Amino acid sequence: MPEQSRVPGSYFVRTFGCQMNLHDSEHIAGVLEDAGYTPAPDMSSAAVVVFNTCSVRKSAEDRVWGNLGRLSSRGALPVVAVCGCMARRVGDELIASGRADVVFAIEDLGDLPSLIERSAERPLLSVGEFGTAHIDSLPSMRRSALKAWVPISHGCDNYCTYCVVPYVRGEQRSRPSSEIVKEVSELAADGVVEVTLLGQNVNSYGRDSGDIAFAEILAGVGAAEGIGRVKFETSHPRDLDSQTIEAMASVDAVCGHLHLPVQSGSDRILKEMNRGYNAAYYLDRLGEVRSAFEGVAVTTDVIVGFPGETEEDFRATLDLVRAAEFDAAYTFIYSDREGTAAAVMPGKVPGEVIHERFDRLCALQEQSTRRALESMVGRTEEVLIEGAARRGDMLTGRTRGGKVVLVEAGALGGEALAMVKITGSGKHAARGIIEEIIREPRGQR
Repeated sequence: MPEQSRVPGSYFVRTFGCQMNLHDSEHIAGVLEDAGYTPAPDMSSAAVVVFNTCSVRKSAEDRVWGNLGRLSSRGALPVVAVCGCMARRVGDELIASGRADVVFAIEDLGDLPSLIERSAERPLLSVGEFGTAHIDSLPSMRRSALKAWVPISHGCDNYCTYCVVPYVRGEQRSRPSSEIVKEVSELAADGVVEVTLLGQNVNSYGRDSGDIAFAEILAGVGAAEGIGRVKFETSHPRDLDSQTIEAMASVDAVCGHLHLPVQSGSDRILKEMNRGYNAAYYLDRLGEVRSAFEGVAVTTDVIVGFPGETEEDFRATLDLVRAAEFDAAYTFIYSDREGTAAAVMPGKVPGEVIHERFDRLCALQEQSTRRALESMVGRTEEVLIEGAARRGDMLTGRTRGGKVVLVEAGALGGEALAMVKITGSGKHAARGIIEEIIREPRGQR
């Protein structure tokens, strides 16, 4: 098949990683469109392809290298730009590979159109200092009309021994609280009904700057007229204080969902991870949240196979997961990240042992997830419908508690805030019928 012709001035952004990266990609699109570029439907028709990368796990980096390899094997190459975590971690390697024309830190995003133009002469590496630019003030092209991501801080200074984030995103830098509340108010005026506050550790907001506490951010954002749903992630168990829990329970707009990564149930492993709490403390915090906020859904992250993890350590994790009864869990297999303390720790766990433990953990969590979904059947839930599901005749959305709900599309054009009667449940999602449309994007119908 002949190579599809590329449209001059067109771009395509491929995003890897977390919600922060997805939000950064909205700014990438905004900067390029502000410079006159137009979106392409796929990589094969784009004149410029931007990979916004993640380094948290090796598998994410491997996917980027694979995509770069596939692009380089084709004719009529686009201009290839790489940003995100890999730009700082392996920027020189990306340039030396010959597979990238531009490698830039997200702090240098405002210079991207110029970098693309100048890369015609030679590949360019642009990795400035952390915090030297203000990405939050750059143009943005939101993916959704009804919901938006709002970063409240960038970077992290926890230095968990397995995590590369402080090295590729810098230490925590909190945005001014007045700027956050102003942005949310402007989003509400533009028709947004749900905002998700983003940070590597939202609970520690303001400690680096002396600004107000995170609980006050929740109150200020929740008071914005038109905002009916406020979510946030990610929380660190050590920093989840009683004031934040009280704000979660008392601010009407705050949704009943808390993502609280535990990572391990073994006190010994938690100490090796530099997490700053033990299993008893975690469960105590969880109990306070559930006592204050009836019906709150709690999700978590768990790492399997951290260096030195024994069968006894892993059983402690199973015990905690069993006791916590999480609504859902994101389970990960440990992988060394160059530059982190854990990468040089002894006692690497054999791959076959890790995978066997991983399967046991997933089987246990699936039982809790199934029970959580089954408990919704018969209730009517407020669901923000986000768009088409993998099945073309279904739409997918999320409850205030973050649970996925599938509904028949019917006459609905796409996004909507709706009341949905839950009629069934499956392994990872509930099913429902739309009873009432509360809000649709302006001009959708």
